[in-house]
Amino acid sequence: MATELTSLRIKAERLGTVSEVTTLLIDLEFAYNSIYAFDFIVDSLSYDRERKLKQVDERFHRLRKYWKEFSIRKDYPFDPFMYEMFFEEYAFNKPKDILPNLLELQGKIDIDKIILPSDRLIISKVNIQSPGFWEVLGSLNPLQQIREYIKDRHERKKDEKYRSRQEEEIGELEIQERRDRIINQRIKTLRGLGYSDAEIRQFVTAMVIQPLNRLGSHQDNGQIVGPDEG
Repeated sequence: MATELTSLRIKAERLGTVSEVTTLLIDLEFAYNSIYAFDFIVDSLSYDRERKLKQVDERFHRLRKYWKEFSIRKDYPFDPFMYEMFFEEYAFNKPKDILPNLLELQGKIDIDKIILPSDRLIISKVNIQSPGFWEVLGSLNPLQQIREYIKDRHERKKDEKYRSRQEEEIGELEIQERRDRIINQRIKTLRGLGYSDAEIRQFVTAMVIQPLNRLGSHQDNGQIVGPDEG
């Protein structure tokens, strides 16, 4: 998976207890790693499908070429190789294209093996003041999604119209829609591979939405305010 590095600076109103700070950093890394793994799985599935389609295409052209040569032979002699190729392509031995279970893939993936050392989330700067900030360095797409999530949530918290429970729920839906736009290309890829909307929803919830929601509690207690856009 081709990656590009970027930095994310998160403004904070306070540090918190040792336990709170530890939990914040664990949840931040967990969200980053999970989104990184999400991208890796989707890209790997897409690459595997392209590889299989290329193999099928190569077999087709090989068969077509051989059939052309076979058809101009005198008296059309029996050819065992031709029979074997037809049997392989069209009969019972043809392998079925079975989609891997997304949630099973998620459970089996080893973060330590898929994240390149250069893509590990690194704390690059810390400003211990009130307010202060955390600055981290890592792969572009996971940090972009984290940035957009905390930005959207911060904007919602600033807006007084979301104080009622009914409007709070509307706000959550707006955040959901915007978050979906961020990962829309990945969702489109999964649909193109043949996964149902229900399967995709479960996968995105487990690998993107739930990890990001863990960061939301740190915005509620003031450890995270929003991204520093300066």
